[in-house]
Amino acid sequence: MAAFERPVDVIRRVEELLEAKIEPIILKAQLQELEKIALSEKRWKASRMARAVLDYVRFKFKVIEGCGESVDDAIVEAAKREGCIVATNDRELRRRLRSIGLGVIYMKGDGRFELEGYQP
Repeated sequence: MAAFERPVDVIRRVEELLEAKIEPIILKAQLQELEKIALSEKRWKASRMARAVLDYVRFKFKVIEGCGESVDDAIVEAAKREGCIVATNDRELRRRLRSIGLGVIYMKGDGRFELEGYQP
């Protein structure tokens, strides 16, 4: 959700970084996780941000099924199956993806997007 703390067109920025058109996807489990956060009354800032993310991804992302014990496991499995580069700022997930040779895009503290572990 870090990319949504500042107004940013995530898809356009990723396409510029990759110098290619992309088909953004999100797992159904990720949407469900965001919906839970969006309904949280105790975490109002995270709730507001989750609603903004949901508004963005519902219209611009293809939703796919995933399988795994956790959302992170499902992301890893889907990325392997689909041959995807994953955009995440989760350090542990980035490490897991890189360790199996999958590319990762993340947003640096200054707002720039960085690609790591991808070899065309």
